[in-house]
Amino acid sequence: MQTPVAIIGSGLGDLVLASRCVSVRIVISFSSVPVSVWVGRLRCAHDTSAEASCTPALAAAAGASSQWSGAGQEPAFPAESAGARSLIMRVERLSFTQLPEETRTAVGDRVGGGCPSVDMTTGESSGIATLLFLPDGTRIFVKGLPDGHERSGELDREAKVSSFLPEFAPKLLWCLSAGGWRLLGFEGVTATPWADFTAEGNHLEPVAATLRELSVRPAPGIGLMTAWDRWGPYCDPEDEPLLHGHQLLHTDPVATNFLIAADRVWLVDWAWAARGPGWIDAALWGFRLVLDGKQTPQQAQQWASTIPAFATAPRQGVRVLTEAEARSWEDWKAYGAAGIDETAEAARLWADFWA
Repeated sequence: MQTPVAIIGSGLGDLVLASRCVSVRIVISFSSVPVSVWVGRLRCAHDTSAEASCTPALAAAAGASSQWSGAGQEPAFPAESAGARSLIMRVERLSFTQLPEETRTAVGDRVGGGCPSVDMTTGESSGIATLLFLPDGTRIFVKGLPDGHERSGELDREAKVSSFLPEFAPKLLWCLSAGGWRLLGFEGVTATPWADFTAEGNHLEPVAATLRELSVRPAPGIGLMTAWDRWGPYCDPEDEPLLHGHQLLHTDPVATNFLIAADRVWLVDWAWAARGPGWIDAALWGFRLVLDGKQTPQQAQQWASTIPAFATAPRQGVRVLTEAEARSWEDWKAYGAAGIDETAEAARLWADFWA
């Protein structure tokens, strides 16, 4: 019996600082958009328009980034890493029935009152994750956060990109704010809880086919963060052209984000959609084949190479990306994030394969 599942996004809080050797670099991040300052080179890359939830203080810091010293701040967090953010920013989960009455009434006005519901147990980045069963047999997945929550920008980003996503992304049906909560209602799907990434599994080709289709899809012109926004803090400035591109990226192709139905694959959790080279998702998938599927880097390379964008990608570009991803996990580990040793080791193994 297949299990109805939806996976939630992840995110980082209002202020992040990171420092690495070679050239000292400080990263300030409001929601998802990094403000990067190379101390001594005074390199500033920021986008104050990309996230409406940016606070005035952080916007001021972005505008005066060359003067930022970080003095007196809390101990530095590592730079951005989508998968690791939830380790720091876990969200307390409520059941649907625990929502304020005003919030539940607003949902009822959308879908009809008295619908049976099942609360999801997967994901740690949403305050509510519930599958509603409507009288006509359709299902709606509801996710959300309290107003003003430090991760509420993830909901805004996912809503913003939703109308531009491919057919294999569950459709966003509605958004609402009521009773102090912000909720998104998605098309509900019935599928396996996650894809089997092992070498012996039968989900690899369907997942690869999905990534092949995604790799040639142009990014919409809606101010998505770029691949350089995401990984630039762990790269040398001269590497920026290698991460430049115009394709739509998912950026988190973990096994739990691919839901396998009888006749199709669903790719969920688009809170960290980005713009960049079409080979990036395949490169990140290779890392996840090593981690989630326990494949060797050689096996992972073979599967990633079934995606033409990756097969023809510049090796130096793949090296830069995989090294940046590994460094981000290693920084989280050094900071003290629990339970990521295996993840950091897999990321390093995959990066060293391309070194």
